Amino acid sequence: MRLYELLYQHLQQVGIELQVAYGTPNVEQAAKRDLIDLPKSIGLKVKNYWFFGGKLLYQPIFRQMLSADRVIVLNANGHILNYLIALAGLWGRRNLAFWVWWPSSRANTGSFKERIRQQLMKTGNWWFAYTSGTRNYLLLDGIPSAQITVLNNSVDVSGFREMLTAIGAAELSNFTTLLGIPNGVPIGLFCGGLYDDKRLDFLFEAVKLIQADCPDFHLLVLGDGIRRDLVSQADANDHRIHYLGPCFTKEKALCFRLAEVFLCPGLVGLAILDAFAAGLPLITTDIPIHSPEIEYLCDNVNGLLVANDSRAYANAVISLLKSPSTLRRLSSGALASSRQYSIESMANQYAEGIIASLKRA
Repeated sequence: MRLYELLYQHLQQVGIELQVAYGTPNVEQAAKRDLIDLPKSIGLKVKNYWFFGGKLLYQPIFRQMLSADRVIVLNANGHILNYLIALAGLWGRRNLAFWVWWPSSRANTGSFKERIRQQLMKTGNWWFAYTSGTRNYLLLDGIPSAQITVLNNSVDVSGFREMLTAIGAAELSNFTTLLGIPNGVPIGLFCGGLYDDKRLDFLFEAVKLIQADCPDFHLLVLGDGIRRDLVSQADANDHRIHYLGPCFTKEKALCFRLAEVFLCPGLVGLAILDAFAAGLPLITTDIPIHSPEIEYLCDNVNGLLVANDSRAYANAVISLLKSPSTLRRLSSGALASSRQYSIESMANQYAEGIIASLKRA
């Protein structure tokens, strides 16, 4: 929500009205329990119609889109309105821009789905890229560089850093006692949606291997999703695994302060910036499904990119925990990286891109 509040303020200063249309999530998204409503001054809450198990979406706002000077949509094949507004462009209503998400590895290049996505995106006349790597993806498809705005997708890093700093030693000690974790033991953290791409089976397999070498290793798991039963079972079977559900604000900050490493062997997204804000090295695997934010990870600088093998992953965590100097170095690298990204900078870039795109329209 912070992004849209800042963006609304930027645009309001130059006489541009921002309206964000959003609606009910599909089953998998709703299971994360991390959604909020936007203020009425910014948000337009509409009825979402989901088809084919949440893969196809229709929102009844086509007339509003036609009347807008600039429409920004996610580059999603399953959003029906994207095709309708693209068709409207053939009759002279060229107001379409894309907010472009794309994994760093184009594993499905050449697939039918990818060809549809490429052709659909070419119907726009401005593109907002999640990261620099996304911009490179667009350039490869012939999108003009002058019509691409790189956002460097972010979260409220400074706000989270303030929460972390405000936590005192007594609060940390009390929270550790509440969780039943002995003082001084190594603690890992996972925070994110509980769904298949996060590879939770892999995570718990690796944790068993870590605990075979470091029996006092504890894992905190924050989040919710369709695989919560798997996490609850792991919690029930091992007193060193602590499932806290979806956590926000103070409780989330306490967990990030307690941990020494951030474990995410599956898809890495914006949680990487929360980890960096807390000075936690992020440890993941070299797989092709990561979100664009994986670009923020510099191997052996602010985290580790490990071979896609649970034994190799566990060994990397064990080695890091047994090397305080390396852990301190990666922690410092994570903190330094967190200062390169901010929601304030993202909102500013977004506003400048919208203003530039309207001048071109």
